[in-house]
Amino acid sequence: MRAAVITVFGDPSALKEADVDTPSPGRGQVLVRVRAAGVNPIEAKVRAGAFGLPAPAVIGFEFAGVVEALGDGVVGVQPGDRVAGWPDSPAQGSYAEYTLSSNYTSIPDGVTFEQAAATVIGADNAARGLSELHLRAGETLLVTGASGALGSAAVQFARLAGVTVIGVAGPSSLPFVESLGATAVEYGDGLVERVRAAAPQGIDAVLDTAGRGLLPAAIELRGGNERVVTLADADAGRHGVPFSYGNDSNRNSGYVHDALERIAAGEWVTRIGHTLPLAQASEAHRILETGHTSGKIILTP
Repeated sequence: MRAAVITVFGDPSALKEADVDTPSPGRGQVLVRVRAAGVNPIEAKVRAGAFGLPAPAVIGFEFAGVVEALGDGVVGVQPGDRVAGWPDSPAQGSYAEYTLSSNYTSIPDGVTFEQAAATVIGADNAARGLSELHLRAGETLLVTGASGALGSAAVQFARLAGVTVIGVAGPSSLPFVESLGATAVEYGDGLVERVRAAAPQGIDAVLDTAGRGLLPAAIELRGGNERVVTLADADAGRHGVPFSYGNDSNRNSGYVHDALERIAAGEWVTRIGHTLPLAQASEAHRILETGHTSGKIILTP
């Protein structure tokens, strides 16, 4: 099969298309023909060598595609079914024509592969982060990075729960954040004052999905670090704020399926900024690292 393979970790040019063996599903796994793979900031860090994966490695941490074959013990799915989820191995991921998974959900009719792949990590991480804030209908939530995949999922889940949302974003993304039902506030100097003007009732909780050093402002707006959670800031511990991260033990395909069902019903928006063929994985990472993607980047093997 064709895959974007890393043999030496480094800059985006480390991603090179090559032929590799197609994996075979083990017990509890399905082999998926990947039709779309989301590109995420964490993958850029992995590509650069931050997590010490063995080389050669095929990265890519979310996918949408078609079940090709079943391993022993797999029930509830058949070859030909459309599914979205997470590859089982961080070094045998979705930047490839095929991947292996034991954690996935069905893709409803009316949802494209690109939409599904763009939803997996965002919906799961956002829903988990929100669950840690114990929000109630009528409360006011501040979401940083509100126009990104994580932030926009958080805005939409919170609004569906009857929560008032203040969404922080760059100037070009403010209309998109407003379209999700949030009050949009622009990044930059004077952020705390702008948020207070937008939410004179006060901020009950903060979900940071930006990771841009905004935790001090979040803590100031809350009057302390209680009910402040970050999905993105590695300095969380220094501020006494919990860092909520996804791993094999807490990934919840139910959150993903909820979002996909809402896409099918026209109740959820997934913004895709760029769709590129697998051969341009390195270009996808170059775009990602500019920080100006205008939506999710998708690779199509």
